[in-house]
Amino acid sequence: MPFNLGTTGIGSHPIGNPERIILDILESGITVPYIPQLKTEEMVMQFHNQLPGLVFQRGRVKLNVNTPNFEKQLKSFKDLLKLKTLLLSPRGIEVSPEYFRGLFLFPELLVQTPTHYRGIKCQMTGPITEAASIKIYPGNNKLIQNSELFDIIVGLSSEIAYWLSTFLIRVASANNIPKENVILFIDEPLFPQAIESEISYDEALEKISNVLKLVQCRTGIHICDNPISVIDRILQYPFDIFSYDAIKYPNSLKSVRIDILQDYISRGGGIAFGITPNTPESTFGIENIPSIMKGDLNPEDFLPTPDDLIQTFNQNIEPLEARGIPLQQLLSQSLITPACGFRNFNIPDEEKGELFVKQLLQLQEQAAQKLRKEYDLI
Repeated sequence: MPFNLGTTGIGSHPIGNPERIILDILESGITVPYIPQLKTEEMVMQFHNQLPGLVFQRGRVKLNVNTPNFEKQLKSFKDLLKLKTLLLSPRGIEVSPEYFRGLFLFPELLVQTPTHYRGIKCQMTGPITEAASIKIYPGNNKLIQNSELFDIIVGLSSEIAYWLSTFLIRVASANNIPKENVILFIDEPLFPQAIESEISYDEALEKISNVLKLVQCRTGIHICDNPISVIDRILQYPFDIFSYDAIKYPNSLKSVRIDILQDYISRGGGIAFGITPNTPESTFGIENIPSIMKGDLNPEDFLPTPDDLIQTFNQNIEPLEARGIPLQQLLSQSLITPACGFRNFNIPDEEKGELFVKQLLQLQEQAAQKLRKEYDLI
């Protein structure tokens, strides 16, 4: 079943109530509901908290190698990963409910809805961003600079990806959603930055490839930063969906080598066009926020229309039409999303911000419906 510009989200929301968020997602009309990340959940700790010595202090994630029995615990953890690699222990490491509350509530609420969805989507932090984010304490070195610890992060990411993808497939099966429309995104916001300063292309993509080998469903990669410097290389790896901020970087696809893009499309690859604003600044205009906070302006007046989103979409695909890309095939394999997560949508406050998030998801689906008609996508 093709996605046909299916609509989904990136992950994060501005509040900490998982039931409220999931119901907002399911009621918004999007065709590929996603498992949300709560405002209170930290993306680095969320998926790698099993790593011995990992702590969250003062808003930062650190690996404290001075914790009691660290070396012993680390050796035991390495041995566990090795046993799984050798298939002497069952594959997969379960995500902790404490760190990902929406994951375990999502199936309960999804099965209660009368709507039949085209697919489901989840996300996890990728190994490059994970390793580049963690500082080793004592000291200030990044984990990505320690080859032994970096390999452990990759091994843990792989096992998490295996468990998470099999979990998603079971959820999809219970809701008559085909396995081929289950997507696990690897979120790599620091990928372009790390490539420039911390790691080579080949090593980075080798690490990510090791994770992808264990994913049992379709895979995507989300890049928050400017993707122009990395998109050619990424499209040559076995991702099914490439996700980017189409508002800030509308020329991203214009720079792709035509042969690479054509091969990617022929393999079934799609694009997640991030055309929906995801922050108060990009939605209301930074100059209007002080007056909105005072109550002098109505934020509803600044919400985009479906046609506004379509205009952004067209800016991104016009270069492809001129280059002879099989556009209908690409769009049938693609998604429409927000530019990034909604975590910071707290204007005029978090609760009202969540209301606007739901409206933006509704507007996103309305724009997609118009585009499906225009491109004859059923």
